[in-house]
Amino acid sequence: MERFPSCLYFAIFASLVWLTTYADNCSAQARSPQAPARVAQTQASSADQRQDEALELTSEENAKYQEALELFNKQDLSGALDSLRQLTDGNPAARPPRIIMAFWFAQLNNARAAKIMLEMATEEDPDDPEAFFALAEMALRDGELTAGELLTVKGTEKLAHYDANPQRKTAMQARARSLKIAYSNARRRWSDVQSAILAKIRAEGESADLDRACANALFQQNQDVNAREMFLRADKLSDGKGLPADAAMSQLYAARGDLENAKKSLDAALKAYPKSTSVLILSINNALVENNLDSAWKLVQQLYQEDKSAEVLKTFGRVALFRSDYKRAEAAFQEAIRQTPLDTDAANGLALALCEQGDEEKNKRAVQYAAGNVQKQGNNRDFLATLGWVLYRTGQPDEAIQILQQSAADGQINAASAYYFAVALSDKGQTDQAKKFLEAALSSKPPFAKRAAAQELLKKLQ
Repeated sequence: MERFPSCLYFAIFASLVWLTTYADNCSAQARSPQAPARVAQTQASSADQRQDEALELTSEENAKYQEALELFNKQDLSGALDSLRQLTDGNPAARPPRIIMAFWFAQLNNARAAKIMLEMATEEDPDDPEAFFALAEMALRDGELTAGELLTVKGTEKLAHYDANPQRKTAMQARARSLKIAYSNARRRWSDVQSAILAKIRAEGESADLDRACANALFQQNQDVNAREMFLRADKLSDGKGLPADAAMSQLYAARGDLENAKKSLDAALKAYPKSTSVLILSINNALVENNLDSAWKLVQQLYQEDKSAEVLKTFGRVALFRSDYKRAEAAFQEAIRQTPLDTDAANGLALALCEQGDEEKNKRAVQYAAGNVQKQGNNRDFLATLGWVLYRTGQPDEAIQILQQSAADGQINAASAYYFAVALSDKGQTDQAKKFLEAALSSKPPFAKRAAAQELLKKLQ
């Protein structure tokens, strides 16, 4: 399914919850003899792996810690908890046992058990801030903004009175700042986002990601000049990684609907960085938005000569899909999958390329790739829509309509999906419904490969 990529750098803070904060801090905050918190292994037999993350524990402490981990892996939770308590009792600088247990459960992807442990930790160790921050991260991950904000505030209040472990306190302060940025960003409180980022920079040092997040907050407050200056600061720190300043500004202008400045900024970026992969991909996407297939094809061929990474191959395949050049699209997506076998976007593109070629063997492969993506991410409407289209193209219209209905079950549908639905309904004689879907597809701004076909079908039905 064609999707217009969004690379706004402020999104990094929306993803700070759980994985980037909880998992990292669980190991980083406790590297001292008084605070055991090593990454748990999912099997007892692998407990000796990742030794680089082991704590600086005495031999006696380490034996007790390993004993607790082994009991946990044997599902003796009570025994594991008792062992951790023996390790931490009388040691105010140590991380509370139930927080360690919560992290172990998180490593097993058992979020429910982790949450229960954290809730119990707030009861057993009510003055320790960490459980509140971890619960805040879980709430934000689940879209519970109010809960995430309130838990962060509560944790911050407790953190102000916490002084048992300076190293751990410093890490939790950084965590609290990241959480404030995350929920302020989600609520689009841009002045709060800006203030929180600047506080983080003062406390932890400047980085390209922080500068870019701050630039976005400034732009959202219509401080365009200051935003660009902040992006330029990020460029100096990024070592060539990420979108250059003018390319990032182009995206923001486009999102605002200011297409004139979006084009000016993108042209400036392309002039300054004519061989930049990220700038060229953005330019290619812009050409597709403008339905300028010749320009998109020229740019992607130019890019392919310099860079044959999986991301470039997927962009090449996408442009080939727009040009109905299905064999080239197939080859590009196939090579992308060879490089990154678990790439669902590449598998999605390959399924679309294969089902258009009228080859029985390729049809089977198309169904396999499309169904495999749905099996991995059954709630992804794009993958459901692709499976529906593949089923239709391989002669299974009834099954196709059922799957397409699932893809629009939440009331949302993108342009390509609407076109697929229209084709299937048109074949069933449901002309009025088909026309509505076609009109919806053609009124959509993001580009999709079947726009010309949609226009042709709508004209035919009218």
